[in-house]
Amino acid sequence: MIANAPFMPADPTERFTVIFRALQRSVADNGYRLKIHGPLIVLIWNYLARQIARFAKIAASPPRTPRAPSTVERKPNPKPKPPVTLPRGFAWLIRLLPNGPATVVAGAAARADLQCFMEDPIVLDLLATHPSLGRILRPLHTMLGLRPPQIIKRPRKPRSEPTGEPTNPATPRPKRPRPKRQPDFMAQYKVNPDGSIDFTPEQLRDILGPPPPPVPPWHHPFVPSFDAKKMWRKGPRG
Repeated sequence: MIANAPFMPADPTERFTVIFRALQRSVADNGYRLKIHGPLIVLIWNYLARQIARFAKIAASPPRTPRAPSTVERKPNPKPKPPVTLPRGFAWLIRLLPNGPATVVAGAAARADLQCFMEDPIVLDLLATHPSLGRILRPLHTMLGLRPPQIIKRPRKPRSEPTGEPTNPATPRPKRPRPKRQPDFMAQYKVNPDGSIDFTPEQLRDILGPPPPPVPPWHHPFVPSFDAKKMWRKGPRG
């Protein structure tokens, strides 16, 4: 089900490499044609290449015994982390171009192959001895729209016990003060039985605002104080 991959090797590292090398090629081949932003294609390619190299390095290392939690306080890193430039969210690679063939070729094929990869007993044994591989596989599952299986799920932190004095369960809790009930908005107006409202002058002023300023006399329309017809001088009749 992987593009350009004729077989699936039995070694987990080689199989992981085949799956995500094919995903790299599919995104690169279809990205330009589907008008994916060029720098984003490079970021996806480099991210998958780093994950392939990290998986091979961790899988080749001998299994480590879990360390006891250290009590030494770690100093904060003075250098801030670089901003995350890849998209985030569940199935962000699938939703990058939901109607394009890159989703079908790259996303759907890699998604199905990753599911089969996580069901392989050899891979499950490798994850049991190298639990740090979950840091690589969890974001890849999220990228392809898969829920991570139980073996690579991040363990939940235990709830911290309250440091204050234990409260007596027999003592009742203090009642919270109830908020004051707001008065009805229409109670301030006089509503008639026919539905009309009688406003007071103050209420009309609040609703309509102050009256406009008086118009100056030079803006009044000109009204002559004489009869223009009587004052018109008629010429001689022909």
